[in-house]
Amino acid sequence: MATRAKILVIEDDRDSSEMLLEMLQMADYEVESARTADQAIAALTERRYAAALLDLTVKGATTAELVARLLKVLERPPIVIFSARMPDDLRRVAEQLSAAAVLRKPASMDLLLTMIERAVRPAA
Repeated sequence: MATRAKILVIEDDRDSSEMLLEMLQMADYEVESARTADQAIAALTERRYAAALLDLTVKGATTAELVARLLKVLERPPIVIFSARMPDDLRRVAEQLSAAAVLRKPASMDLLLTMIERAVRPAA
């Protein structure tokens, strides 16, 4: 039996986080969540993930502060940005983080799952 890929969902909105966790679990991923910048950095530093699903607006840090902290994580997983930010902000942040994918909210769950799968299994 293959090991399920572990995804970290970084999203501070409780309803959105719970919906994403449920959707990813149904797609057979192991999922953890972080609702603050501190929780996200701690999780990424302490554990290994196949990918991280990142909302750019989380409690405890501005987007710039969050990006700076993420860049210091040595073994950062592929990041899929899933945010309602404006396209210019998304493009700049995506380049800084070498994001695997960028999706603007709202996006279809099928598209989100496809982008997660590509991040988890690049060039498969």
